[in-house]
Amino acid sequence: MTKKLLNRLFLFQGMMVFLLLTASSILQAESSERWPMLKDAYFGDSPIVAGDTVISLQAPKRAHDAATVPVVVNVVDSGRQVKEVYLFVDMNPLPLAGIFKFTEEAGFWSALETRIRINEYTHVRAVGVLDNGELHMSERFVKASGGCSTPALADMDQAMARAGKMKLFLSEVYESKDYPSSEAVIKISHPNNSGMQFDQVSRNYIPAFFVNTITAQLDGVDILDVETNFSMSENPVVRVAFQHGVEASSLSVTAKDSKGNTYSHSADMRVE
Repeated sequence: MTKKLLNRLFLFQGMMVFLLLTASSILQAESSERWPMLKDAYFGDSPIVAGDTVISLQAPKRAHDAATVPVVVNVVDSGRQVKEVYLFVDMNPLPLAGIFKFTEEAGFWSALETRIRINEYTHVRAVGVLDNGELHMSERFVKASGGCSTPALADMDQAMARAGKMKLFLSEVYESKDYPSSEAVIKISHPNNSGMQFDQVSRNYIPAFFVNTITAQLDGVDILDVETNFSMSENPVVRVAFQHGVEASSLSVTAKDSKGNTYSHSADMRVE
C-alpha cells in the first residue's frame, strides 16, 4: 500500500471519527433539551440535586442489545431512605419507564435493578425521592437505538401463551439481628409489545400489550409498587436488595397488564 493511499485512509478514518463524535454530541444535546420539559411535567419547580452522592445509576455506555438494557440504581448514602425512584429514558416514546415506590415496611433498600428498552441515543436518569421530600438525580448517556421497534425474540404465539407466568426468588443476603437483609428477584414472562414492532409475516404492526403494574409483598405486607410501560423490556425483571425489620419467609407478586389481565404468584425463602 502506497504512502499516498495510507494518508487518504487515515484521513477518511479521521473524518468518520469526527462525524460520529459530532452526531453523538448533537444527540446528547437533544436529549438534554428534552429533560427540562420532563422535569417540569413530573416535578414542577421542585429542585433536583444532580450527582451520585445519594443514589447512583449504573448503565452501559453502549448497549449490546437496545431492547434489553440493564440498569441498576444503588443507594450510595445508606443513611438516607429513598421512598421512590423515577426512571427516565429521555428520548423514548414513553420517557418515564417506571416509578418504583417503596413502603416503610420495606425498610432501607440498597439496590434496584431492571431492564429497559432504548429507542435512540439518550440520557437515562434515576430520580430518587427521599423520605423528607428531597429529590436527587443520577444520570448516564447510553448509546443504543431501535429498542422499541425491535421484534420480540420469542415466537409470538408462544410468548402470548406464556404471558403472566412468573419466577420469583427470595434469598437472604446475610444475617443481621437488627436488620435482616434480603434480595427479591421478580421475573415475568410477557412480550411487552410496544406497538412499534413490525410483524414480518402478517405485514402489520403488533398491537401494544405490556405490563403496567407490579406489586410485591413480604409475608403479606406490601413492600414495592411499580408503575411501568413498554419502555421496560420484554419479559420484565425487577431485582431489589433491601433491609427490613423482620426476617421474611415468602414473596408474593401481582402484576397487571394493558389488557386488564391480572397475574399472581408466590415463592418461599430460598435456602442455600
